[in-house]
Amino acid sequence: MRTNSENRDCARFCYEIPVVIEECGTGVHFDARMYNYSLQGMYFESDHSLLSGTRVNVWLSNFPGSSSPDISFAEVRWSEEITGAVVLYNYGVGIQYHQPITYREFPRHFQVIQGGVKDDAHRKR
Repeated sequence: MRTNSENRDCARFCYEIPVVIEECGTGVHFDARMYNYSLQGMYFESDHSLLSGTRVNVWLSNFPGSSSPDISFAEVRWSEEITGAVVLYNYGVGIQYHQPITYREFPRHFQVIQGGVKDDAHRKR
């Protein structure tokens, strides 16, 4: 039985970082901002409209050309225009990974890429 209030198969974790999205087949790259993720998918916002079913690659910490994507062949499940609010981007997008991520892969895939403090001594100040 599911216990989360949103009726999702996996819990969502709030985590905001910049990402680079590549639209598969076109090679178009654009900046976006991830706001949450789960073992099966993620939500990001961008100024680029994507159709449901579009396949994308996601870079979390490196940019295209310098490394392979952190998440390959995810599929856009939904995309909606964001209206009525002051926002950074025009579209909210939900994607589902081609292969679910395991808990052991989380630290490797989701890391603060700038401005984070790693040790507890700095946090107590």
